[in-house]
Amino acid sequence: MSELRGLISGYLDRCRNVRRLSPHTISAYENDLAQFAARLSKKDGLTAAAIRACLSRIAEDRRLAPRTVKRRIASVRAFLRAVDQPLALETFGTWKLSIRTPTQLPRAIDRVDLGTLLRGALRSGTKARMDDTHLCLSLLAATGLRVSELCALRAGSVKPQNGEIIVSGKGSRERVVIVANACVRRQLADHVLAVSRNGHTDAPLFRNSRGRPMTPQCLRLRLHSLVRRSRIAGAITPHMLRHTAATLLLEEGVDIRFVQRLLGHASIATTQIYTHVSDMALRGALERADVMKAFV
Repeated sequence: MSELRGLISGYLDRCRNVRRLSPHTISAYENDLAQFAARLSKKDGLTAAAIRACLSRIAEDRRLAPRTVKRRIASVRAFLRAVDQPLALETFGTWKLSIRTPTQLPRAIDRVDLGTLLRGALRSGTKARMDDTHLCLSLLAATGLRVSELCALRAGSVKPQNGEIIVSGKGSRERVVIVANACVRRQLADHVLAVSRNGHTDAPLFRNSRGRPMTPQCLRLRLHSLVRRSRIAGAITPHMLRHTAATLLLEEGVDIRFVQRLLGHASIATTQIYTHVSDMALRGALERADVMKAFV
């Protein structure tokens, strides 16, 4: 198995240094492949039959969610394709595990709760912390950025004059995100000016309380604290702000292809799930209005 661990180590190095995958993706691959190596039968070695048996055992593990199982199989497939294409073809060419994953609609934040959240961010904390957190949440809600993308932004990523942000998304795909709201754009421009005052365009756009680049976990903790202080029922995560941005845009009639570009989805099928959320909002509004109740 030492040979397999060496192959995994080399593969992760290539993902990190050549493919330039995000630390979050590398961590997921590392965990999935470590679990695969631990479960693989040592006496059978790295054969198609042994790999299939190992993946079947992973799929039968009731402690794992279906999405986790699918991700682990995908990680193993990608690894084998990179290190041994004939073995990958022999393993997966005619074999496929059937794993049903329940349809899970994205959870958007209620408009009232979103307003409460943003007002709370303005009122709480020190001046520097207050502006930072409020701007972070405003950008997530206005643009649908992933929290990892937001934390990776540099001062030079922003063009304050036209409200454009250059984002490096999943798979190192670069896209331009536009901040349409004048207030958020002005707040962003002021923040960029303060960050890059000494001409340091490579400076992190957002920092934590210790002056280090902000991490997704740091923003999650700030948001959780803000939700508690604002007395909002239920949990709210940074990723829900991304769902909220997409849902609000579709509810306002923005073309789904524009929403796809804004979110950085490779496939429009990923974006289309938000139309179901908008349809649910439409149904709720129609049922509350019930214009025929006075006539029937």
